[in-house]
Amino acid sequence: MRRSRALLTAALTAGLAVTPLASVSAAPAPAEDNPSVLSWGAGRVGQLGNGAAKDSFVPVPVSSLARGDVDRISAGGTSEDDSFALALADRTVKAWGHNSSGQLGNGGRTNRNSPAAVSRLTNIKDIAAGGQHALAVDEQGKVYSWGDNNYGQLGNNRRGDTRVLPNVVKGMPKVKQVSAGCDFSLALTEAGKVYAWGRGVYGQLASGDRTTSSTPREIEGLRNVTEIDAGCHHALALTADKTVKSWGRNESGQLGNSSTRSSVVPVDVDRIENVSDIDAGANHNYAMGSEGQVWGWGNNQNNQLLEADPATKDAKTFTNRSTPIDIPRLEGAQQVAAGAKHGIAIFGEDVFAWGQSAERQVGGSNTASTMPQSFHMLNTDPAVTKVAASLGGNTSYAY
Repeated sequence: MRRSRALLTAALTAGLAVTPLASVSAAPAPAEDNPSVLSWGAGRVGQLGNGAAKDSFVPVPVSSLARGDVDRISAGGTSEDDSFALALADRTVKAWGHNSSGQLGNGGRTNRNSPAAVSRLTNIKDIAAGGQHALAVDEQGKVYSWGDNNYGQLGNNRRGDTRVLPNVVKGMPKVKQVSAGCDFSLALTEAGKVYAWGRGVYGQLASGDRTTSSTPREIEGLRNVTEIDAGCHHALALTADKTVKSWGRNESGQLGNSSTRSSVVPVDVDRIENVSDIDAGANHNYAMGSEGQVWGWGNNQNNQLLEADPATKDAKTFTNRSTPIDIPRLEGAQQVAAGAKHGIAIFGEDVFAWGQSAERQVGGSNTASTMPQSFHMLNTDPAVTKVAASLGGNTSYAY
C-alpha cells in the first residue's frame, strides 16, 4: 500500500496559471495513511461526519467511511445550520448531519456527527440530498423518499408532515437517477423522461404554472434526457444532443437563457454545446464540455465563476451572469461541483475550492477567497477522484 498524505496549501497570492490551477507552499493536513472520505467547512450540526460538531479549515476524515467504498456523495441542506450528507457505498446508504426532519432516514430526529445506515434501503444505485429531504433509487428503478414533506416533496400524496424512514414513491415508470432541490424532487426515467414533484412557486416543477404537487408529474416536452441536477429552486437537464435545458427560479440568471425571469417550462441554456456533465449549485451552475472546457453561470457575488483578475483580487463585488461564460482556469478539470456560494474542482492530485468561505468551506480563513485554495492530495491510496458540495450549506467533500 502506498503511503498517503493530504496537504493543505495557503491561498494563492499571485496570478493563476490558466491550466492547470497552480498551488504554492504546503502544510500538512490531518492524517497520514488515511483512506477515508475527507470533508471541510461548516460542521456545527455534524455534517463533517468526523465525530465533532465544529467547523474545520483543513480536510478531516469522515468516520468509518472509506473512499474506496463510496460511489457517490450527495450533500443537502438550505444553510450551514441544517446541512446533512448521504453516501452511497456498496449499494447501501449512510447519512450524517442535521436530522430535525428525519432526513437521515434512521427512524429518529437526532443529529449525527458520524455516518449511520439509512434504514430499509438495499441495492441502491443513486441518491440525492435536498433541503431537508432525501431520495434514493434502487436497481429495480423504484424511488424512495424521506425527511421533510412540507411541500409534498416526498411524493406520497401528502403535505405538511415528515417521514423518518424511507418509503416508496409511486406513479412513475422505471427510474435511473434522482435529484433533489431545496423543496422539490426530480426523477429521470430509463426512457429519458423527467418527473417532478414538491413546491412549484418558482416554476421548479416545469408544469407550465406555479402550483405545488405532492405526486410525481411528467415534465411535458422534455425528452431524451441523460442527466438531471437540481439547484435550490431551479433545475438543469442534459439531453442526448449534449445541450442543456433549465427551469425554475432565475433572479441570479441561473437558468442561463440571457434573462433573469423565472420560467415555468424548460428553456434552452444559451451558447453551450457538446456538454458532457452538469452540476447545479444553490444559485449558480457549472457545465463541462466534451473537450475539457468548463462554463459557469448564475450567481457570482462571491466569484463563483472565477472571473476575478489576479491584479484586482481584493475587489469586493462581482457580476451575476445570465449567460454561460467560459472559465479558462477550470479547463481540464476532472470534475467540478457547485455549492451554495462556492465551487470545488479536482485536477489529478489537487482539489481546489473558491468563493465564499464564511464557514471555511474553501479552507484557510473565514473570509471570501477570490483566488482558489489548493488541497494537494499526495499519493492518496485510493486516489481522491470526486468532489461534492452542500446544496445550500457551506461544507465540502472529497472522495
